[in-house]
Amino acid sequence: MNGTAGWYLLSTLMALAAPPGWGRAAETEHLKVQLISDTDAVQPGKPLLLGLRFEMQKQWHIYWRNPGDSGEPPRIQWKLPAGFQAGAVQWPAPERLGTGSVIDYGYRGSVLLPVELQTPRSLPVGGNITLSAEVSWLVCKDVCVPGKADLTLALPVRMAPGPAPASHALFQQAGSRLPMPMPPAWRAEATSEPGFLVLTVQGPGAAQAAFFPFEADQIDHAAPQTAMPFPGGVRLKLKTSDQLAKLPARLDGVLELGSGRAYAVSAAVRPLPEPSAPQ
Repeated sequence: MNGTAGWYLLSTLMALAAPPGWGRAAETEHLKVQLISDTDAVQPGKPLLLGLRFEMQKQWHIYWRNPGDSGEPPRIQWKLPAGFQAGAVQWPAPERLGTGSVIDYGYRGSVLLPVELQTPRSLPVGGNITLSAEVSWLVCKDVCVPGKADLTLALPVRMAPGPAPASHALFQQAGSRLPMPMPPAWRAEATSEPGFLVLTVQGPGAAQAAFFPFEADQIDHAAPQTAMPFPGGVRLKLKTSDQLAKLPARLDGVLELGSGRAYAVSAAVRPLPEPSAPQ
């Protein structure tokens, strides 16, 4: 199958019954996706943590919120009962994918994308509620194949939900990969040099670091990122993208340290001062 064959793939629902907290999966040739819950029920007026769980065939991948040099991230169109409201997708830290002049950001193997839903206080206890989402994605290896599926998840409504036995651990694992806020004592700033943006974060002690920008076309994704540790911090020299039309006001993204820890970083960008004219 090649990437030019129809935009949407037909998906097949699994015939087997799903465990509590899991919707039935949609399967295509290269991945399986399903809607799952962290808890085994909905509690009226309390946040409900759901997630899209993707399981990819070996060597295939999907994309992060900023896909890098190619691709596009999964998209969700929620179909929720009255009074429910979905928050933004929580994106675990990605990995660099590809080689040479094309580098993407995404996920291989399996990934859970959490989304928090607000629930209405007026939800009647004792019944069931069905939550639905239309999900589209692009899964790639040597070629890219688009796909789409309608997912549903039915949950009971109770005043005291418990952890969903088959999925709670998956949400904990996903939470450990979500970027944490920078500690209050840390400081981040960025400076502009000819052809580069230099990100300096004072606070972490790390011999290795990688930066994943939220915005496309700020840095050259394929260029090496030079990490320069110093006492009390780390500095990254990032080659600017050929598509960068003007200096960005901020450099926002995820800083992943060699330990596997990831932090959300927002740094104001300032140009280097002009050299003083000779007297």
